[in-house]
Amino acid sequence: MKIKNNISKFVKYNANPFGVKTGDCVIRAISTALNISWARTYKEMLDVTLETGYAISCKDNFTEYLKRKGFKKQKMPKRANGKKYRLSEFIDEIADAKGVYVVSVYNHLTEVDNATVHDLWDCRNRCVLGYWKIK
Repeated sequence: MKIKNNISKFVKYNANPFGVKTGDCVIRAISTALNISWARTYKEMLDVTLETGYAISCKDNFTEYLKRKGFKKQKMPKRANGKKYRLSEFIDEIADAKGVYVVSVYNHLTEVDNATVHDLWDCRNRCVLGYWKIK
């Protein structure tokens, strides 16, 4: 499906310092959004894991981590007719064009900065399940 949008963009980016493509989207997205190193994010999230017992990439764990950083999860945005927003639509219609977000889409976490998704792959076609506004 072709993405129709006005301002959303995608830039291929891997915050993993080893350049590996692995199941670390949670750490990549959060470290990029918070502008801290992947390693620091991993260590801080591991501390939360050791306190809560949730796996490092579990929704309960990263939600708690972001809460401790001062961010509250925002609910899934829906249109008046109840339909969900795709990430590209969220960026174009809801997000602050200069804002920084961690966005939960189906089975993935990604980062949006200045209307640009920074990730290993273009997930703008996935539906937004919730988000945290970082800046």
